[in-house]
Amino acid sequence: MDSLAFIHLAEAYNHKLELPQMRVKAPKRGWRSLMALIPLGLTASFLGMSSPALALLRQGESGKEVNQIQYRLQELGYFQTDISGYYGDITKQAVKHFQKENGLTPDGIVGPQTLAALNQKYPQTPKPSTQPTVKLGNDGGTVVRVQRQLSSLGYLNYKKIDGTFDAQTKAALKQFQADYGLKADGVVGLKTHTALRNYTGL
Repeated sequence: MDSLAFIHLAEAYNHKLELPQMRVKAPKRGWRSLMALIPLGLTASFLGMSSPALALLRQGESGKEVNQIQYRLQELGYFQTDISGYYGDITKQAVKHFQKENGLTPDGIVGPQTLAALNQKYPQTPKPSTQPTVKLGNDGGTVVRVQRQLSSLGYLNYKKIDGTFDAQTKAALKQFQADYGLKADGVVGLKTHTALRNYTGL
């Protein structure tokens, strides 16, 4: 994902969380103070563009950039099918729907304004009971959320937020589970979803 990166503020925020003294270990109390360090405005998605290399994405294109757009649209509830990495008609219609609801020209093209809106828009925090169990090998919007939660707590580098539940995500999750008194199985079930939301507010 060479042409996509976090927005400047999100990058600065995550760099702070990676400092050793900020790493969260076992203290189960004090999560409220931790949440105070995590303003939602600074936890914008991994879609932020710091380089003009990605000027436009439109129907007919494919690649990692399209994957990330689809992940983000899926997380926001506009893309209801499998991630394909191909910018087809379904992706175009999802983009147009998002644009229409956010005061943008509904042309189905992801340019700078649409990308900025995707960054600024943050989905409502879902109830843990509504979230599917995710584990090694899964991908999609729920995995993106889990990776963002782990990143905000210092367990996962923000550059690894790609929507794919890989070995590194599993290792980060198991460390979080061990630190917080959960079964360290590397599977995000109801208890882990609940803990991640409670300790991050995301």
